[in-house]
Amino acid sequence: EFDIEAESEAQPTSEEALTQYESAVDAGEAPVDVAIMARTGVQQGLSSDLWHTWNADDYENLQYINDDLIRETDSGVAAIGALSWYINLVQNTDVLDEPVSSWEALWDSQYENELGLLTYASNSFLLDVAAEIHFDGQDILDTREGVLEVLRDLEDIKPQANFWFANEAEFQQRLRDGNVPAGMLYNDVTLVMQDEGAPVESHFVEEGSILDSGLWCTLKSSELTEEARQFIDFASRPEIQDAVAQNLYTSPTIDREYSEIDEETYQTIAGPGPSEAIVPSYDLYFEEEQWVNEKWNEFIISG
Repeated sequence: EFDIEAESEAQPTSEEALTQYESAVDAGEAPVDVAIMARTGVQQGLSSDLWHTWNADDYENLQYINDDLIRETDSGVAAIGALSWYINLVQNTDVLDEPVSSWEALWDSQYENELGLLTYASNSFLLDVAAEIHFDGQDILDTREGVLEVLRDLEDIKPQANFWFANEAEFQQRLRDGNVPAGMLYNDVTLVMQDEGAPVESHFVEEGSILDSGLWCTLKSSELTEEARQFIDFASRPEIQDAVAQNLYTSPTIDREYSEIDEETYQTIAGPGPSEAIVPSYDLYFEEEQWVNEKWNEFIISG
């Protein structure tokens, strides 16, 4: 449509990508023009002055994107929602008959040594989960004392953890084979496994699944900022967001009123929707990153 040639490249973790992008921007280079960054990565990139910014009026389709997924700074719009995903509770149905659909399963001795859990504080968001279901909400995470209280509560999930994984590929085969019969995993990944014939189910969690998102960012050193703007604006169209969601089983970043995905499909990819989800306390993982990681390792991983 725009006569732009585009190539996609696999991206490492946000932390590795940021290191690469910082070096590139310092050297005036751009290994990629547009990147999808996790929300903590967006903030870290802002602190390193990595992203090109635009005036909101430069975009025709920004009006459709959920306001929470538009990152504005004093100099303009730096990041725009690309796609969202849910972390659900999943199970191998050949091993476990009853649905695992409550976060309380993480504390339940019935599942001792049976769960696969994401290994980092900032990708599992289990601090947010514990805060929501045991401490009346995420406000307790506003202070270090509150975070420590939640960590002490989370220590009780350790007997149920069979396997801690940094990325989904490490858990998928174990789940498929039933070696680790249940755990937390991305809904879209689990639905793809189902399509491939794996005996797995994904459950939107009773207390709220975790909703995380990736945002489009353009490197400040890119020489193709106009092409990047056109690409992001194109990707923000409701029909394109719907197409991506239906093909990848991710959740659209447009507000529901603009989506034409039928209700059955929408429930498969987004459950009851963003309003019922647990959205992580991103500022905690950015502003207190080093301290949170140290305490997480002390209480959860190595303790």
